[in-house]
Amino acid sequence: MLHDFAAVSRTIIEFISILIIMCGVAVAIFRGCQLFFTSRSGHSLPRDAWIQLRLSFEDTLMLGLQFLMAADIIGTISDPDLQGVIVLSVIVLLRVILSFTLSREVAEMDRQKRENAAARHDG
Repeated sequence: MLHDFAAVSRTIIEFISILIIMCGVAVAIFRGCQLFFTSRSGHSLPRDAWIQLRLSFEDTLMLGLQFLMAADIIGTISDPDLQGVIVLSVIVLLRVILSFTLSREVAEMDRQKRENAAARHDG
């Protein structure tokens, strides 16, 4: 009975992760098209707008990966095997890489904002 509950829970959580990732892709495509056509119509968009779009998409991917990780943890606990451990390890590695990239991008954006604010203040 516990094994069946774990299997159903894992399937539901995997489905939620797929929905999160698909929604993130759809929103990123929509916002990317908006930015592209706005910049093509003669308006100059700051680089921050594109970076913010990417950061938002990375946040969504991280959330989706967290749900996948939860599903794989449930699966690995209820039915441990080498393949499950490998898949879980790959998901954890991807999440670590995305977290590192995201934190670096946020730090770079903050640095650029401070430099721009200082330049406006001085000028």
